[in-house]
Amino acid sequence: MYAKMLINPALLSASARRKAPWVERRCNLDEREFTACYLRPRRPVVLTDALREWQALRVFTPNFFRQRFANVPVQSGAGEITLGEAIDQQLTLTREKPGVQSCVLADCTELLPYLTPRFACSLPSRHGHRLLPRAVFEMLNPLHVVFGASGNAFSDLHCSALHTHGWIAQVHGETEILFYEPDQEHLLYIDPARPCSSLVRDAADLAAYPLLREARCRRIVLRPGDALFVPSGIWYAQRRTSLSISVEFDQIESSNWIAFADAVFAAQLRSGHDLRALAYGVWLRLLGPVLGAAEWLGADRALDWGCNASTGWKAARRCSTHRN
Repeated sequence: MYAKMLINPALLSASARRKAPWVERRCNLDEREFTACYLRPRRPVVLTDALREWQALRVFTPNFFRQRFANVPVQSGAGEITLGEAIDQQLTLTREKPGVQSCVLADCTELLPYLTPRFACSLPSRHGHRLLPRAVFEMLNPLHVVFGASGNAFSDLHCSALHTHGWIAQVHGETEILFYEPDQEHLLYIDPARPCSSLVRDAADLAAYPLLREARCRRIVLRPGDALFVPSGIWYAQRRTSLSISVEFDQIESSNWIAFADAVFAAQLRSGHDLRALAYGVWLRLLGPVLGAAEWLGADRALDWGCNASTGWKAARRCSTHRN
């Protein structure tokens, strides 16, 4: 029992929990403990052994993608470019020779065998359910691979646009993450027009954004094999400390379903689609209990990402938005 108290936040005293790191690194974490200690309290955590069975850890390198996907178009801050061109620029990126710092491979259908099995703590997830309208994901790419070069600036400060949970699986290189603890939106320069975005363009620039000095912020570094859980509603920014490849995907389950449904409704209203907003809002609200009952019976737990079914992973190619 004493040994377990050292690693299980649920068994720590109140004073010990205050002293414990807000973002912990855990191994051998089962679903029940993950749900009690991290999912329900909306607390980030790094799982250090969740990717141990992924072939991607051994296979995903810049050379692998240059050889297999060189001509595939990807999205970057400068617009569309081929993946081969982007990686070549990232490998030679310097202050004197700028290039593409980050780009996104949106269609991951061919890569799913390298990302299998999907680890248990990231399940259940409702993305692939047949009753969920595919058009919902026009604003969201639920699975993508991010290629990033070393740079000094952090990505835009943001949280999940549709209140999904996020996972960042680091398979090559390193990524630095800045996390902001909850209930600090008044210090984060929230964009009034986009409530899940911030006006902060570099979280390290405290001279330009002085309120960030008052915000409680935690820094972590992801290394190959790490899987980071980013709960719905948590604000963060990231940058690469070396040439990096990470697999990023979302999770929708019972605890964030209502927030997700409300976010879809609000996003459709902001886009001027009033009737679609009403239809989505009503349907998603009604669908929640149905999916919950199905999950109680074991649904939405496909270890192969549901790639043998009609899922949303191919539909994700239509989305080009990424903030890294």
